[in-house]
Amino acid sequence: MYATHVEEGSQMAADTPVIETGGARLQKGQLSLPNCIALSAAVMAPVIAVILNAPAAAPNAGAGLPLSFLAAFIATALVANSVIEFARRLPSSGSFYTFVSHGLGGGAGFFTGWLYFAAFSMFAIGLFTANGAFLHDYLQSEWSADIPWWILSLVLMGLVFLLSIRSIKASVRVDLMLLGFEMLVFLVLGVIAIAKAGDGNTLHYFTPSASPDGVKGIALGAVFGILSFVGFEAAAVLGEETRNARHNIPRAVFGAMAIIGVFYIFMMYALTAGYKLNDPAQLKAFLGDATPFPTLADRYASWMTQIIEIAAILGLFSCLLAVQNASVRVLYSMGRDGALPRALGRVHHSWHSPYAAIYTVTGVSIVAGILLSAWLGSGITDVYGWTGSLGTVAVILVYIMANLALIRFFARDPERNVWRHVVTPVAGILALAYPLYYVSKPGQAHPYNLVPYLVLLWIVLGLAAYMYLRARAPEKLTAIGRALAEDEDDLAEGKLASAPVHAG
Repeated sequence: MYATHVEEGSQMAADTPVIETGGARLQKGQLSLPNCIALSAAVMAPVIAVILNAPAAAPNAGAGLPLSFLAAFIATALVANSVIEFARRLPSSGSFYTFVSHGLGGGAGFFTGWLYFAAFSMFAIGLFTANGAFLHDYLQSEWSADIPWWILSLVLMGLVFLLSIRSIKASVRVDLMLLGFEMLVFLVLGVIAIAKAGDGNTLHYFTPSASPDGVKGIALGAVFGILSFVGFEAAAVLGEETRNARHNIPRAVFGAMAIIGVFYIFMMYALTAGYKLNDPAQLKAFLGDATPFPTLADRYASWMTQIIEIAAILGLFSCLLAVQNASVRVLYSMGRDGALPRALGRVHHSWHSPYAAIYTVTGVSIVAGILLSAWLGSGITDVYGWTGSLGTVAVILVYIMANLALIRFFARDPERNVWRHVVTPVAGILALAYPLYYVSKPGQAHPYNLVPYLVLLWIVLGLAAYMYLRARAPEKLTAIGRALAEDEDDLAEGKLASAPVHAG
């Protein structure tokens, strides 16, 4: 399968128009709508999200888990509005970096890219360690094979590296295949659980009273629901490589969010119904269960227990592959524009992949992952949980910046719509305020108490880099986010040419 995909991608290199700002180019128009949906959906890692975030949300949401995830779905849709509106005008590998540059200026765009790259770097580091740790635990428990986690992580990262550097099309096809398998497995489990739940089935789970803390408990549970949607916008980084990008990227962002949102709500209902959380005794048992989905499989379909573990392994790998491809394109865009060393903007002449950025992200993930595991531990959630918290704080800040940028970008646009371009982004900012506080609030256990300070340190380092650019190369700040606007044929015939660009 891999060889076939590589050959197909190589053939396209000879026939497909490509994008550049000097030297080799990214292949233009090689990706389809399903390809883009696959990337966003894989970054969200829906199976891993329900496995890890359902138990995390349960103490607050209780039997109201389905309502909490429904509320998170609505809150995420408010943020998705900004991504969709921008992607119609600015399809770019820079994603939020490009969006905010055009909305709030080069300085704000620089900081957005700085934070967004940091966020996805943290996700990549955590996934590098989690992939090896999860596979190690599975091989040890099921096959008595004690292979060191770091060897397994290096093998899996090697596969990710080969796929990402040789063919983005092959990468997203692998993501689509793995994603389809893992979601199908969990959906089958969900259907079986609901069918056998009997009196466990009730719409009471969609009412605030299903939570022991009422509306407050639902809201706290929704925090973990919102965290489950982080990465929904990842398809936006494929804007320069997607056919009919101004139409397909917004559709991909909305499609991925809608598909995974429905999956989350269905699985939360299947979990609460199958566990019969309307029974106080079952609810008490559920709150003490760290692995409720395997418990559900043992109760209703024991033949699925090991399949669920395999689906989780594949889900982690799929997420790592998608995060790698998303983060390297943001790094590539910043290097191409000169906001970071221009070497990062280099593209392979034969494979048309941003190879310098791929080398960088791969190297950072390996080195940082091994060092952090020596400090925090090598379990499935040790590095993964901590780096995930760091990345989540950074990416929520990016989402807030994008909402602010949307308001300003359309302030004087003839197509400005008050509902889409003012009310919805303001509501999105308000919806993100509490999750941001919850993840970065003071008083958390070590090392999570370091999260807000490390994010602040990264911002300070970004400020130093920004001041250096402004003093030594102010023209780079002016050019931030504009490479696509000047080079993309699709936009030349659109309205971007007349849209204002705010200088930073």
